[in-house]
Amino acid sequence: MPQVRYKIYTLSASALMAYAQEDAESGYAFALNAKATEKCKVLTALHEQQDCALFFQALCILHGDSYQLPMENTLISDLSDVICYVDFSNIFDRNAAQNRHAVRQKRTESMFRPEGIVLDFGAGPCRYLAFERSNSMSRKAQLSFVREDIYEPLRRRIMLDMKIGSCQLSKLYAYNGLMLSGGTRIVGVEIDRPHRVIVIDNPEVTVHDVPVITVEDDGSAGNIRKYHRVERREEIPVTLFDGEGLISKQYAEIIDKAYCGKHIHTSFQIRLPYVKGMLHQVDFKDFLTSGGCDTITDLWGVQHKVRDVDIILTKSMFKGYGWLTENKMNWNDYWRAFSKYRYALYITQTSKEKPEELTTLNYQFLNTVSITAEEFRPHDLPLGWKDSPAKDERCWLTKETELVYYSYCADEKFRKQYFLSALERRWFSKKSKAYYMAKIVKKNSLFINEPVYTKELDAKAEQILKQYAVGQLIVAGDNRFLSGDLLEFLTLLLPKQVPKDRAKRTFLAVAIGNQFANNSFYAPKAAYEHGRECTLLRNPHIARNEEIQLNCYTDVEQMRKHYLGHLTDVVMVDSHTLAAERLGGADFDGDMIKTIADPILNACVKRNYQEYATDLTRQTSGNIPLLKIPAADPQIRDANDWYARFETVRNTFSSRVGQISNAVLDRSVIAYNENSDSDLRQRCREETEILAILTGLEIDSAKSGVKPDLSEYLNKKVVNRSLFLQYKKLLDSAETRGKWYEPTFEQKHKAFFEKTDWRKVDSNLERLPYLAYQLKKNTPKLKPKPAKDSELFVFARERDWKKSLDPQILSSVSALLSDYEACLSRIRACRVPVQNKQRKNDIERILFSRGQEDIYDADELYVAFQDISAKRVAEIRAAIVESKWHFMDSEARFDFLESHLPELDNYHELFSDFRHSGYRILGDLICDIDDENQATDRKKYLRDTDSVAFQHMMNAYLEQPLRHDYREVVALKCRELLDRVVRPRSAVQYVVALDKRDLLWDLLIDHIEENVLKEVPPCWMSLRNFGRIQNRRSIQRQTSAIQPIWGGSRWT
Repeated sequence: MPQVRYKIYTLSASALMAYAQEDAESGYAFALNAKATEKCKVLTALHEQQDCALFFQALCILHGDSYQLPMENTLISDLSDVICYVDFSNIFDRNAAQNRHAVRQKRTESMFRPEGIVLDFGAGPCRYLAFERSNSMSRKAQLSFVREDIYEPLRRRIMLDMKIGSCQLSKLYAYNGLMLSGGTRIVGVEIDRPHRVIVIDNPEVTVHDVPVITVEDDGSAGNIRKYHRVERREEIPVTLFDGEGLISKQYAEIIDKAYCGKHIHTSFQIRLPYVKGMLHQVDFKDFLTSGGCDTITDLWGVQHKVRDVDIILTKSMFKGYGWLTENKMNWNDYWRAFSKYRYALYITQTSKEKPEELTTLNYQFLNTVSITAEEFRPHDLPLGWKDSPAKDERCWLTKETELVYYSYCADEKFRKQYFLSALERRWFSKKSKAYYMAKIVKKNSLFINEPVYTKELDAKAEQILKQYAVGQLIVAGDNRFLSGDLLEFLTLLLPKQVPKDRAKRTFLAVAIGNQFANNSFYAPKAAYEHGRECTLLRNPHIARNEEIQLNCYTDVEQMRKHYLGHLTDVVMVDSHTLAAERLGGADFDGDMIKTIADPILNACVKRNYQEYATDLTRQTSGNIPLLKIPAADPQIRDANDWYARFETVRNTFSSRVGQISNAVLDRSVIAYNENSDSDLRQRCREETEILAILTGLEIDSAKSGVKPDLSEYLNKKVVNRSLFLQYKKLLDSAETRGKWYEPTFEQKHKAFFEKTDWRKVDSNLERLPYLAYQLKKNTPKLKPKPAKDSELFVFARERDWKKSLDPQILSSVSALLSDYEACLSRIRACRVPVQNKQRKNDIERILFSRGQEDIYDADELYVAFQDISAKRVAEIRAAIVESKWHFMDSEARFDFLESHLPELDNYHELFSDFRHSGYRILGDLICDIDDENQATDRKKYLRDTDSVAFQHMMNAYLEQPLRHDYREVVALKCRELLDRVVRPRSAVQYVVALDKRDLLWDLLIDHIEENVLKEVPPCWMSLRNFGRIQNRRSIQRQTSAIQPIWGGSRWT
């Protein structure tokens, strides 16, 4: 399928705030011109979005319902002034008790009013209204805004002509937001054919007498409530197969070929209007007919012939059932609207093609597991490795990670095999860079020392090291989609009456008898080595209560293996064991679960259970109590009330989940550390469990409008901030350019390790950054030396080969390569965001010192200069320096401002107030604006002095719709120009002659191998040393003794 992306701009709500104008009727009004709109774009955003159903609907409104998407990779810019995203980060999650935060939130509220905001993306000012957001957008506090003229028709289309009034607004946002989920549009598969897709009900069961830990509120009626911890036994209702359905074997092949051109996937995460979940390929037609079932009855009581059905959805997947019913619509009405608005199936994720042998842990799980220092990493081990860790016969948790790091750094055989493995992967394209690199290094292993190879190996080693430092340790296991017992799913569809046919009767009896093995999981064709038990985990993982240990399904029944054995990216559990509920409330709509097979970890998890009550022997039966989040009473609000919609968004975007997670980690480091004080451990463990539950209530507050009171956990320093979180925060700052006066990341990184006495750190988790730091420091890396041209290329074996090259062609190639490198260099420079408002912190410090932070907003001060030309700003900057502004007396200051900035007379008093170094405010503003103007002026992709070839390459980049890999785009154009100068095979010689071997991989990778000198086998090399051998016959006589090794055919 072609890759379609959309040019959608992301704006900063914080930047928009600076342009808010007080309005007597609506509070604040927003009307930005083109220049102001440009300044509000998020500098670090790509401003491109993946294809989704909502964008297609918007295009149909713009261009008519006959609109067709392009059939090639394209960046569609038609919606760049129709839809935009607004980023509300750091607005609603701030304390409104502080006046400046309260003012910002009040201004933001006005953006949601029916009047909307006026923006200009270059085609003139237009009004934009607050619209929808996807689940991932909610996590990033982003909301879409839609141009006023398409707001109503777009809303009508995404709601399938349904009228929705009073409802649970958080659900409406969530389910409408499914239209914004990025995915691949699948057309031409007749998904709307009658009877092809049906919906059935989800069975429900109740698990009795389950030990739970939960919380109860204090009985108050406010929006913020205190909760206390409660332990008891409860009955837990379970929805079977929540979020998953089936797709027939035949139709899965059709869908997959439309998706990727071949049938290699067996599980699909899908989106349809108001439909979300997983479809697993199961031959249910064969199963049902074999068991005597010819029809399936859907949710509306309609019967469908099994042979006509290709997709079975469950009610939990169809989020619009209630609203459809309220609008007196049925399943046929749904598909009429589907066809009317040209909807299609979207695939958002698929199963992996091959089972994994290894997976990575996360720091949260490492923190909760009961592991000794010796099991984690024995004290007598070296801090780095001069030889392979594999030679030490002991087992410890970090061993696999250290082995992989060592192998990338120093294991020659491993380094070569890393590239050669591309030849063994059937799904690798034979035109991919990885495939070409494998073919080349196979032909001549000396290429392994070329920078293109060594840089990739170094990058992989560095990646492993970073993962090690933050707890992503490599262990045996895999990562799969969680699923219920799909054989039970099939069996529940079979008829309740016993078939008359003997074969069908036997089949039915076997199906019913194939009960899921007790306390087990089924992972078809697991590739990892495992013992009797494995541990299942899900992110996020806060407390020990959110893990489960199950037996590996060993004696797999023939029927289960036949119908489900091909689902190699699915891990199935028995719903009756509450496995999903114990995994942090997981469901089956695409949640990924880690299966950990590492014997050390599984032994440690068993010890976790021993610390709890021992009256029950298995955790699945209730040894570790289930953490239960109390059900939140939903708020019913009018979907057409703008303020109700605003409150729902505010509650979602004010989530404190990140702060809670940090508070949990600080406590759990103590709670699960064997060396901590026992009383403190117990208190921290209980608080960890409470906070895990309060995290769920914080998320649910968008539904209920009620938030938990977290003051005693977030506002009081009960425990110190963990070293591990300090390190993670340090890493997060690595990509951010600090102020000129701040230490660099490298300096901060070095100081972090030097200031800590690591001998006193006894938490395994907190030692990880130190261990990774020492591993890098004490593991020597290979220092490969690139081979000579004559050792790599056939043509370079000839004496004076460079003299035989055409001087004119050589000169042309040289000029072209110089232009290519210069073009890449300029693109890199231009892509670096302009660092604006570098002195803003200084202005805010001065305002705070003078008690003026609630009177003046720094962003507003910058906006005040927006209509002053770049030339005038530069002149004012020069005048400030020349006239020594900071030495002026009060009268001279006002005279200066009257002369140079008469239009900003409202701010003259502020600028003239020199208290607390107040002279800096004007200078900071002018310098920041002038620096930004100069930086923007320097970022010109094309200049008058550029060569014609340079312009061609740069224009290719500027016109290329998908610019994720700008180097590839420029290389393609350079290759096109190079082909006009010399044939590709010969071009390799010219590039090598110019000492530009590194550029071969960009420009001529498909013609390197034919020029490569084939490596001579080691025994042949030894024969060459004889020197006196004159011909092939004498070679054969003298080497007859080694003929059995080679075989006669090897010599011909």
